[in-house]
Amino acid sequence: MIQNRTIVTGPTFISLGLMGAFFAFWGTTLPAVRVFLDINIEKAALLTACGQASHAVVCLLGGILSDLMRRDRVLMAGCFFLGSGVFLLGSLDTYFANVLLVLWMGIGSGLILSSSNALLVGLYPDKKGLIMNIHHGTFGIVSLVSPLVMGYLLSQQNRWQQGYDGLGIVLFAVGAFFAFTRTASVPSQGLGKFVGDLGKVALNIGFSHLMLTGFLAVGTQFALMFLSVTFLTEAKQVSIFQASVVLSLFFVGLFVGRFSCAWIALRVLNARIILFLLVMQTISLFAAWRSEGWISAAALVASGLACSGIFPCLLALTGNLFFEVAGTALGLLASMNSLGGVCIIWVSGMISERGGIGFGFGAMVISSFAGLLLFLLRYGALVKEEKAIKLNANEL
Repeated sequence: MIQNRTIVTGPTFISLGLMGAFFAFWGTTLPAVRVFLDINIEKAALLTACGQASHAVVCLLGGILSDLMRRDRVLMAGCFFLGSGVFLLGSLDTYFANVLLVLWMGIGSGLILSSSNALLVGLYPDKKGLIMNIHHGTFGIVSLVSPLVMGYLLSQQNRWQQGYDGLGIVLFAVGAFFAFTRTASVPSQGLGKFVGDLGKVALNIGFSHLMLTGFLAVGTQFALMFLSVTFLTEAKQVSIFQASVVLSLFFVGLFVGRFSCAWIALRVLNARIILFLLVMQTISLFAAWRSEGWISAAALVASGLACSGIFPCLLALTGNLFFEVAGTALGLLASMNSLGGVCIIWVSGMISERGGIGFGFGAMVISSFAGLLLFLLRYGALVKEEKAIKLNANEL
């Protein structure tokens, strides 16, 4: 059995990268999926939202499982769930069957995200920050290449199913690797402690405020990943391959921005970084919505840079403010962000079906602006609390 942490680390990185490839593939192929299933944009958005809902729920459940059993086994299951799902994409031609399929794939992506994070934290207890940055950097690298690959396949007689088949094979291979590993399990602290921690954070008004900010702001980012190609092709008359390039550049901004924010966060308070990025996200989305052609596309690329650090900085801020129950708080925050994506994707699709995708995109602008206003309500208090925590840490 493989126990060397260096050997186990590589496939763990790859698993999250493959999850990123799936997200990027789905956003790129959504127009083709609509044609294949003969569905309108509202049903396509609802289909996407179902996958996000499943992902959101399983992110939290996967975190609990990762504290109750061996994490490499949870990750193996996630790879097999997602791999089998993507392999079947394009072979089932009924809408209901595809709803079940995206729910299945959501289980896989949720298990991969939660268990891979937990596995690496356990393998590198003294290097959590470094290893998490590299881990999520892999997500960014694979995500920025994937739309180009799928865009090429779409331009070659619409061969998008082949891209999913290849992704499924690689996921199966990575899952099979974890059948031969043996990583140390973490002693469970029991469901009683988890329920107690859940109560502590759920009843805290400050935490609820951060969760709602993530619901609106980070939820908008999920909607952008999945609907931006559809928006550019149908509302801005950009070709499918060109829109795929824009989505790749969006992920480039996400990748570069996250590493830049990691460096900036050493010098600037997380609350201040979040405020700046929320303003930048709202302005860039408004510009993408109201502009035409390549100006709109350039604004979408800029929104990737703006989106980049909001989620990591919210995680860092939450971890600082709720250190004693950080595990539960971070799990709830991640799930709430994904649920925000579910709602915003569904609302955007519903509005788009009645007024066009150009009109429906406005829902993303409004949700981003609402997240900015909500964060501003407690911005001063958050800065004071974060300063006090930083001062106490320096004194110690």
